[in-house]
Amino acid sequence: MIRVMVRYGDVLALTYTGELDLADERAADYANFSSAGQFLAWAIAKITVGLVATHRGDFPAAISSLEQALAALAAEAPLPWRLPARLLLARAYAALGRTRDAERVLVDATEHTGQYVALHEPQRTLANACLLAAKGLERGAVESALSAADQAQDFGQFAVEAEALHHAARFGARTVADRLAALTDKVHGPVVALQARHAAAVAAADPEALVAASIDLEQAGLLLSAADSAAQAAQLYDSAGDHRNAVEAAARAQRLANRCGGAATPAVKIAARPLPVTDREREIAELIAAGLTNKEIAEQLTLSIRTVEGHVYRACYKLGVADRDELAELMREEPLK
Repeated sequence: MIRVMVRYGDVLALTYTGELDLADERAADYANFSSAGQFLAWAIAKITVGLVATHRGDFPAAISSLEQALAALAAEAPLPWRLPARLLLARAYAALGRTRDAERVLVDATEHTGQYVALHEPQRTLANACLLAAKGLERGAVESALSAADQAQDFGQFAVEAEALHHAARFGARTVADRLAALTDKVHGPVVALQARHAAAVAAADPEALVAASIDLEQAGLLLSAADSAAQAAQLYDSAGDHRNAVEAAARAQRLANRCGGAATPAVKIAARPLPVTDREREIAELIAAGLTNKEIAEQLTLSIRTVEGHVYRACYKLGVADRDELAELMREEPLK
């Protein structure tokens, strides 16, 4: 069992330092050693897989692994290992908007008390922040995430502190960039620097920087953070009247959220709204994206060419694109239907 716990710690460290591919490989390797009869070792291996999946934003996979782990742990009754599994599972449920499931798991987690579980308190508070965010209570979510960061700092858990601060930025906090930047020298790997960039872009209300951060977060494998960064950019572009970039950023956010299993964070939900076009304008725009000419569209829809041209003009104006080619490109990228 000492070997099993060391292996869990190995994957935990790789995950927090941003080596997610290697973390996945190690988690898979470590799952192969245990026989069907070794329920506790098998369960910890499943928690290890769920840990990496949660950080990646692969929430369906995380939920599957963690539910299996908890089922095995219920048979063996090793109470301490249920807590990290439950806290990860609550976060995964919350990310998908499954608030009742997240609440149930956090209630179950209240059976874990005492000094022996104190090191998990920052994660418990962070899981609660995720639940508050899923309920649309952004201010409470920010406060809870900041509280988790303070707890982690007191315990010397600097990577967890950075994670909690980044959650606060994802939920809209504009005051954590400097504190995150100060942690880049304390936590190995590129993740904290990326989180600090995202937080700085939120603080500056800079949509271009948020899109750039989204791209880099996606490349790092942090899909939910990438979705939120793009969604926050979409809101800023929209407020500035830049509809073209707003739609592109919103489409990017939705694509990434879909890759997370249909994540429903506050930022993604705000960005995931229909395009500001009529049903007819959308229909014609989609036919343009399919390669039809205005004449072919007019024939298919039994409209005059002039009417089709009018719809195209209005759609281009509303979406801030120059011509039908740009309109077609936008519709190919835009999944918000």
